[in-house]
Formats: sequence, C-alpha cells, structure tokens
Amino acid sequence: MATDGGTAQVYPSKALGFLTLGSSIYEVLTSLRRYPRVFPSISVIYEASAPLSTPVVLLLDANGLRLRFDGQDQRLRLIEVLDFQKSRLTYNGGELAKAGTGTGGPAFRNIYNKLFGPTYPGEYMEDQGVYVLSYPGVAFSFPVEKQDKKPDDFVSLLMGSNAHTASSMAIYNGSSWSDARDGLFTKPVTTPRSPGINSASARLSSANDEVELVRLHDDNKVELVRRHNKPFCITLHLTTPQELVAELGPPSAIYRKNDHRLSIHRTHSMSGRGIQDDTDDTEPEDPPSDDDKDVSDVSATSNSDYFYNYFQHGIDIFISSARSSYHPVATKIILHGNVPGSFEFQRYRRSRWVIELADTGKKSELKLHSEMSFDEALPKLRERFGEGQRPMLLNRGSDSPSSSCELLGGWEDGDNGEKTTTLAGKSAPEATFGNTELFGFPGFIFEVLKNRAVSSLTVF
Repeated sequence: MATDGGTAQVYPSKALGFLTLGSSIYEVLTSLRRYPRVFPSISVIYEASAPLSTPVVLLLDANGLRLRFDGQDQRLRLIEVLDFQKSRLTYNGGELAKAGTGTGGPAFRNIYNKLFGPTYPGEYMEDQGVYVLSYPGVAFSFPVEKQDKKPDDFVSLLMGSNAHTASSMAIYNGSSWSDARDGLFTKPVTTPRSPGINSASARLSSANDEVELVRLHDDNKVELVRRHNKPFCITLHLTTPQELVAELGPPSAIYRKNDHRLSIHRTHSMSGRGIQDDTDDTEPEDPPSDDDKDVSDVSATSNSDYFYNYFQHGIDIFISSARSSYHPVATKIILHGNVPGSFEFQRYRRSRWVIELADTGKKSELKLHSEMSFDEALPKLRERFGEGQRPMLLNRGSDSPSSSCELLGGWEDGDNGEKTTTLAGKSAPEATFGNTELFGFPGFIFEVLKNRAVSSLTVF
C-alpha cells in the first residue's frame, strides 16, 4: 500500500505496495500504525481457543483490504483486496480500477486483454458462485450467477460485457490459486519477516540478520538460529553484553525496572530455583517511552542489572553484574510469544523456541516447542523435573496497557468463536486481560494464558 494515500503497486507473488508476503504481523502492524490517517481502522481477528494453530487476520476496512497470517510463525501469507473502490491499485503502470467512482473492480475484459493477458482456464467455485481467474501469484474472483448448466467457456461468457467486474483479488505465493491454497498457511516461507533484510546485508553484519528459532539445550546453552549467518550460542552466566552487541547489534532499548511484585531470585544453582514475591529499587537510565514500560515482570535486583530489549527478535536478555566480579553477564532470557489476545501482543515479534534436553539416565529426555499447548507440555515437564511448584497467578488486569498497539472497546464475539480487536491510537481505556498462570521448573518459567497457550518463557 501507498503510505501517502496514493496508488499502490501490485507485485504478484510478492507484495501490494509495502505489504510484503512473508512479513511478520509485528512488522506489518508497526508499519501500519505509523500512518494513522491512511489506515484509520485496523482489526485483528483470531480464533480465541487456538490462536497459534489457526490463521490470524488483519482487516483494514477503510482500505478494503484483508491480510491473512499463519498462526504459528505469524507471517503474511495472503493479501486480499475486497473493495477496489477504497484503494488505488496499479500494475505495470496501468490502473486496475478507478477508485471512488463506484464502478466496482476491474473488468474481466481489461484484465484478460490488457493488464495481465491470457492465462490457463480458471476455476468455477460453484458453492461460492464465483469464477477464479488465476495467474502466478495473483488471482481475481468474478461473481457468476448460478445456472442450471455450467457454461462450456467461462472466458467467452465473462468477456462479453464490461459489466463483469472482479469482486476481489488475492496476492499469494504460487503458480496458481488452485495449487497454492491447500498449503497456503503451512508451507515454508522463503522471504524474511522484515522485508529490508537480505543475505548481503546480513552477511555484512550479523546484527542485520533475523533470529528464526531459539533452541534451548543443557548446560545453560541458548542457541539463536539465524536466517543467513551461523547460529549464535548464548551461555547463561558467561556471555557478556559486548558479545551480544557484536552478534545481535545494539538492543532496541535498555531497561531498568524500578518496581514490581514479581522477581526471580538469583541463586548459584539451577535446581531449586523458585518464584517469590519481591520488589527492587532499580531506576531507568532515561525517562521510559511507551515501548519501554513494563517490558517484563522479571525484575532487576540492583542498579547494575538491566535488560537488553530486542523487540524485533521477540527476546529480552537480562544482564547482571552479581554473577561475576569482573564483568556483567547474561543470566536470563525472556522469549515472547506475541499471542493475540495476550497483554503483550504487539510489543515484540513472535519468538519461536524448542526445548531439547537430553536423557541423562536419571532424567528423561525433554522435547517441547512454542506452539504446544501447555496442557500437553506439563506432563512432560513433570516427568523430567517432578511435580514442581504450584502455579502463581499474575493479574494482568491491574496494569494499564502501554504496548505499541492498543485495545479499544474490549472483545467482540465473531463467527465460529473468533475474537475481534480494534487497534488504533496511542491512548486507550484500560482493558482487562484477566489472570495468567506462572509455572516454575528448574531453569524455566512458563507464563500460560487461559486458552493454555504459552505467552512467554523465561530461561535462567
């Protein structure tokens, strides 16, 4: 889309303006909110009971657009134009339809003869009453009245009059719509989550690379799997801030939290570590911005303790000098899930992780991943570590949201159990998020939502 409200170029298989296939929902929402006059209304639609296994939808009603993301990795898979009158769209210098004229979408004759040219026979979707004309990476839907007998030649039928105009357009990655649609939300994505990242820039500096996955191993090893460069391994209690900056670049923010009810007490042993109530006296380096506030409820405990916030990677890294008499070291990592409906939605890009702990003879093997329901993960954790502590309730409703994306008007029930959230502006009335549960095990703390999705994972 054009950020100035002008025309947006259609790039089959790739993008519509700056909306690029493969981008993360974090990247897209952050970009959209920079231009509130162009995109005044943004709605997030998701399945409340399964937000990580079903697609997440952004509806830009004022622009006639719908963006569909897969639930697991939250990457843009499908761009749909639902109303050609609300956006000015061009392809190879030609305008698809005259926006604002009330004449609807582009005519079949114009698409077939001028803009895109002849193509293979389309597909008649009898249950929807539409004929889909498909090209590599782009497809158009044309309403066709149901008839007693299917026409032998839909092209001739639709070519006969300019009255046959497209009702919608889809931009996707594939040779045709019929080939692409079945694996649309499950097949691997080759494009980066942040469109500006490429192999050249990433290899020039590893700080320009993306973290694709976080692997959690034995011996305090946290492996950051990157898109272009070799994995970077953080060893908790050994890796220094200088090493982090060299590999990941400067953090988006540095945060010293000055108060909170929850603090993970530091001990010299991984075993027996628990969740306890506490407060701390740390202060921020500078007056915090909206994006700096409440980045974590895991608090620092001295003036020399602080967080490196990497919003674009979905991680916070806790730096403490109490672990070493020589220099500060990383002692904890918080991995954020960016789960729709959670308190932290749109503060961080989604971080995907896997836990891979080997069988030691005394302790069973443990394999978990970020998309797993916690009800499925809990028996495996107890098999490895024992029953563990009772979960602690964390009341998110007592905090006022200050994320980069506000929730207005509460929740609205949609069809099929979906939830819709309207996003806009910087200020919003306080929203009630309800309680989350914190489950502690040696080296891990899981924050679990009511729908049993893991909202965040603290590794220490």
